Amino acid sequence: MIGPKALPVTIISGYLGAGKTTLVNNALRKANGLKLAILVNEFGNLAIDEDLIIAQDENMISLAGGCICCSYGNDMLLSLKELTSLDNKPDHIILEASGVAIPSAIESSISLITECFTESIVSIIDCEQIQDQLNDKYIADTVISQIQSADIILANKADLIKSDSPFHNWKENHEVLNKAILVSHSDVDLDIFLGITRHYWSPNTIIKKADKGHTNKFWSKVFFPYALVDPKKLSEALTQSNLFLVRAKGHVSGPDAKIYEVQSVGHRSYIKLANKEKLPGLVLIGTKEHMDFDLLNQGLKEFGSFSA
Repeated sequence: MIGPKALPVTIISGYLGAGKTTLVNNALRKANGLKLAILVNEFGNLAIDEDLIIAQDENMISLAGGCICCSYGNDMLLSLKELTSLDNKPDHIILEASGVAIPSAIESSISLITECFTESIVSIIDCEQIQDQLNDKYIADTVISQIQSADIILANKADLIKSDSPFHNWKENHEVLNKAILVSHSDVDLDIFLGITRHYWSPNTIIKKADKGHTNKFWSKVFFPYALVDPKKLSEALTQSNLFLVRAKGHVSGPDAKIYEVQSVGHRSYIKLANKEKLPGLVLIGTKEHMDFDLLNQGLKEFGSFSA
């Protein structure tokens, strides 16, 4: 179980030129009060848009909205611990990996400390280049490792692929990339990229926020779990591959009558004790491309029901 004070870390991976830098800049522009900490190997590796920068020294860049960017150099774990010890702690850490890094190795390192946990691995691919990369004997192993360890795969530069391109059939029939989300200019809602923000979880807004929906690529529904549901079993059920859920997050009343936060992203799930009293309820997000509500109902019916 995740500690209640552990900070979530999202690892961004992707081969050179896939669009990681643009993804980070988009996240900073959409933070809307969420304090993000961007962690990179070297400042020179991440081109933060100049209009977002408030101040800069050799260790940290202060950004608009209370966000920051730090370099971890040769000691990633020390940098993560330092972020968690700040008086004004970030809400979420984004760790931008190098283009040739293996994200599962970074995740293994993060698991050695208790101050943080890997919330998700997001891998971004270039729609125009991915087929050639997977056929390149020099880089294929790296690219395969990046997409196989991902909880969410963003297929970027989709605007450059024609509607009748063979890419679409190839993607749909690929055993891993068939779940990739098509995006352009690395533009994706923070709900999808980083998980549903803390603003979603007051009792008065959970239904309204979910019903408002996202872009036309996604659907979202409110799921009401029964009383005294086993949070571990529910979190595992949410990761069933045939449900094609992108994310789920919310609260359940466990068998011990305590309130637990339950989250899932891709094939990953975790639970922790809620630090405040919350009403049971989860928001589930998926892609319209793979929407099968009957299958979703069947897979989760023992745990609760959906809002009308």
